[in-house]
Amino acid sequence: MNIREVRCKSVLSDTELYGLDYSINPYTGCEHSCTYCYAVFMKKFTGHKERWGNFVDVKVNAPEVLREEVQKKENGSVLMSSVTDPYQPLEEKYGITREVLEILQENEFNVSILTKNSLVLRDMDILKKFNHGQLSAGFTINFLDEEDRKVWEPGASTIENRMEALRRLNREGIPTYVHVGPWLEGITDLDGILERVEDFVYEFQIENLNRKRECEVMKAIRKNYPEEEERYEEIMKDPSGQNERLEEGVKELRRKTNVPVRLFID
Repeated sequence: MNIREVRCKSVLSDTELYGLDYSINPYTGCEHSCTYCYAVFMKKFTGHKERWGNFVDVKVNAPEVLREEVQKKENGSVLMSSVTDPYQPLEEKYGITREVLEILQENEFNVSILTKNSLVLRDMDILKKFNHGQLSAGFTINFLDEEDRKVWEPGASTIENRMEALRRLNREGIPTYVHVGPWLEGITDLDGILERVEDFVYEFQIENLNRKRECEVMKAIRKNYPEEEERYEEIMKDPSGQNERLEEGVKELRRKTNVPVRLFID
């Protein structure tokens, strides 16, 4: 993994993702190295020649820049993060996400955290300082089987570590949610995941597969799920059928649970 310290000019970026106002990405690139990661487009802004998932740029001055930006921009809601994981392992060393959260809390911005890493528990003291309704913390959980996790999310926390972190956050009064993204048809067990988390989440989110990494996804399918190859070749040609099946599956989920189920299809 190539780690490079860089200085950024801005960090509080406008976004329309999930109905939020801003996103903050303390890093470019991610150690989790998820096979399906749609953020591969960010590589063109870095000058790196390594494959996506093999480098991380650390925005070492992000807190400094943010302190200036919060004075200039309207207060709003912030996603941490949209094209990286704010709690990837490097965060334990650099603590940039922690500093960013302190600044956002001091300036009364609303924050939604989305991660695959239980390191978020380190910052419980800061999370509990946010006023009621100003903070939520979510985990991406796409699988229940560790073998699937190793195929698709080799650098991320184990599923059980994420589940336990989710429970601990919930016990401490932090509003928690689960984001299933992407839903991989024939692999992701939506019913099973919902059953495991519905007692301690306020929302269950589902997002369809982004085809930006078609080659990597198909390579993983052929190697690890050869029985699914034909299905995914069809999905890559035309995702409309898969999206329709997902919509029907979500309707069925909503009939089974009192937890709000939110669907995102690009």
